[in-house]
Amino acid sequence: MIRLSICLSLLLVAMGACTETTNPAEKSAAMPPAAPANAPRTTLQTAAYAGEYNWGDTTREQAGGTLLVYPESDSTVLLALDVSNGPPAFHLGQLYQRAVIRQGVGHCAFKEEYDSLGCRLRLAFSAEKVVVETERGYSECGFGQGVSADETYRRTSSVVPQDFMNSEGAKVSFKTTSPEQYNAAGQ
Repeated sequence: MIRLSICLSLLLVAMGACTETTNPAEKSAAMPPAAPANAPRTTLQTAAYAGEYNWGDTTREQAGGTLLVYPESDSTVLLALDVSNGPPAFHLGQLYQRAVIRQGVGHCAFKEEYDSLGCRLRLAFSAEKVVVETERGYSECGFGQGVSADETYRRTSSVVPQDFMNSEGAKVSFKTTSPEQYNAAGQ
């Protein structure tokens, strides 16, 4: 009985292969049009992480921070981070860098020429938040005294940000200014 079922299945598959049309007009009418190979996709895979994330006080009266995430490619995002440790000193930290994303986890690593080890951040994304952690021993991120990026940032917007405000109050475009250009200019 099992042999009969297998034989019938193979026969049906073979018949289906033999009845495929060879007429290009009939074949194209039966199949939906495929997108051209060079057609741009409308959405990047990293667009799921785009938006604004905040923790603490964003008015700068207390400790808090804002993280803007801009999808750059299917595997990278641009990060604009602005944090403050609050009163009484209000030390600040800002960065504009690139992070590589794999399976919902981003890694951002950079090193200034005067740093011995540099900075490495791990960003664990979920639907409504991102947890930022500095890798032990790699905390030379250029922030003020006592300032750290380590925190849980809650998503407050999923709109793709177009720009961020630098420390001088000027808008910087994600689309036209790469982190390399921005940081080379000593911003």
